[in-house]
Amino acid sequence: MILQSTRRTRTLARLRAVKLNDELLAGGDPDGSRLLVARALQLTSRRSRAALAEGLQRLLRRAQMPASPLSVVRVQRDAVCANASALAELGSLLDSPAPLYAQGVAALERLLGDGTGPAYRGDAQTLAGALEECRQRMTGLW
Repeated sequence: MILQSTRRTRTLARLRAVKLNDELLAGGDPDGSRLLVARALQLTSRRSRAALAEGLQRLLRRAQMPASPLSVVRVQRDAVCANASALAELGSLLDSPAPLYAQGVAALERLLGDGTGPAYRGDAQTLAGALEECRQRMTGLW
């Protein structure tokens, strides 16, 4: 019975990922909700961290390649390339065994997935600030 409830909670957390990420980013306490706990565990899992680290590498590769006329969403090449070291630092943090805060991982997931965010529509300084915010939230310095 407990396993079914846990499975159901994990499934609901995946289905409501965007809403739950928003709650975490707004400072929601995972201890106050089974769904937030499940989402926090998903975000900080090795699998999720590895996928985000790969997403950072993919973002940098896309910025370094010639722009494709078929691409609907284009990265801000100059901004992304100017922040290559910050992207690598975040990738290393995600690949490390260090515990990370779910709020920061949610912020990074949003940054990578938001085609209107600073990686796609901002300048180098705006992206640098967003990446630093993600790092601080992940490490608990926020």
